[in-house]
Order: sequence, then structure tokens, then C-alpha cells
Amino acid sequence: MAYAAKGQGNALGLSDDESKALEQTRQRLYQLSNSISSLRQSIVNSNPLPPSSSLLAQYQILLRNLQSTLDVLTENSVPFAHMSVHPAVNYPGRTQENVLLTLLRKKREPSVEERIEQGLETTAGLRAAVEGEGDDMKNGIQRLEEVWESLREWTTERVTSYVRDGEAVDVYTKKERAAGIENVRSGLRRALEEPDEDEDEDESDEGDDDEDVDLDVIMGETTAPTGQTTAPPPEPELLFWFAARGDYDIPPNVELEKDAAKRARLSGVPRM
Repeated sequence: MAYAAKGQGNALGLSDDESKALEQTRQRLYQLSNSISSLRQSIVNSNPLPPSSSLLAQYQILLRNLQSTLDVLTENSVPFAHMSVHPAVNYPGRTQENVLLTLLRKKREPSVEERIEQGLETTAGLRAAVEGEGDDMKNGIQRLEEVWESLREWTTERVTSYVRDGEAVDVYTKKERAAGIENVRSGLRRALEEPDEDEDEDESDEGDDDEDVDLDVIMGETTAPTGQTTAPPPEPELLFWFAARGDYDIPPNVELEKDAAKRARLSGVPRM
């Protein structure tokens, strides 16, 4: 059959264009087969795997060869559909019977058919998601943004109370205090003593005003006079930084969640 394609085009009744199309298809399939074999050998025989840049380059070559093959087949789909394939009289059919049966096979192999069906199903699902469900996708993004907004409000309130009420430095959990700290088994040889109430009262009497001002400034919850708007609460990142470091000098490379959300909305990318 290969001999007929090369030297017996006129004997088979093929025009020059049809013979040229067959030769182009043969060359494209040969290049595609080499690209697949090269990529397969790179993955199978390399330990560890080749660098990602090398695999990406081979992948791009494979895509270009596949696209060129599809272009040739699409351009010559009409003559290929009406063309009959027969082996040449000088083809060694007995010694190359397996190759001949493979070339003349009209049905795809089961494994190939299964792969094609999987590819078609995946492509159909992607097209439906992009074309047929555009409105549902927008509504889903809007609902997701609402969930994130409510979660942000709750997180801000919870972090504020976590830092303000002293949970960040408390050695006991709320559950342990509710059950009684005398029943807590810490595994330590010394008791986790509570601060002396008398000393706390003396210190609080001396600096009640200063502590109240500090808490108000830190928590952003100053009691504003009637008719004035209160300042917005600080960001959760600032509260966590203050609880860990004792200051608000957060590095400029730390991005706040509100800035990330604003940037995502402007770029049209949903927050996942």
C-alpha cells in the first residue's frame, strides 16, 4: 500500500492533488508519531522527570503537529471520504499480515474508541459550562461573593473579641473555664496560677483611664459622641499582628484580605 502511494498514483486513479494530500497526511502522521514517542520516552526513561520547561516544549511541539494533521485532514475530508484503500500487488501481504490488517481496519480498537468517547464527553462538558451556563456562572460568583462578605464580617467581629477579651494570652480555654480550672490536668508540676486580684485592682486603679484609651484606640471602638460616625473596625490582619507583635507595623508586602477581594472584583476573577 505504501508503494502504491509513492509510485502508482495514476494507476489508482488519483489526481495529483489527491496524491499530494495523501503524502502530506503521511508526513504529518509520521511527525505526530515521533512527537508522541519522544514525549513518552522522556517521561518513562527519566528518573527524576525532566524539568517542566522541557516537558512544556515537547508538549507544544506535539500540539503543533496534531493541529497541522487536523488541518490537512479537514482540508481534504471530501476526497478522503470517497477514497478506497487497497494494498498494491507487490505488497508483502504474507510477511506483513499484521501491519496490513491494522492499516485496513475499518473500526477503531476498543481502547482507542474509549479514549475518543472520553475526550468527546469532556469537550461537551467544557463547552456547556462556557456557552450554556454563563448566567448560572455569574449568579454562582455573586452568591460566592456574598458568602465571603458575610464571613469577613463575622471574622472581624470574632478576631476583635479574641484580642480584646484576652483569649490570645489566656492559658485556659472557654470550655476549661466553664468546667472549672481546678479540674484541668495540664501535666505540669506547677499550677497555672491566676494573677493576684489585689495587685490587678491596684494597677487598674492607677491606670484605668490609660487602659481604656488604649483599648479604644487599639480595637477601633471608641465611643463617639452623638451625631458622629464611628471609625470602621481594624482589619483582622492588623489584629492578629498586634496580638503577636504588640504593634501595628505590619510589613507592606502583607496583602490585606479586603485589598485582595477588591483586586479580584476589578479583574473579574472569582475568589475561590
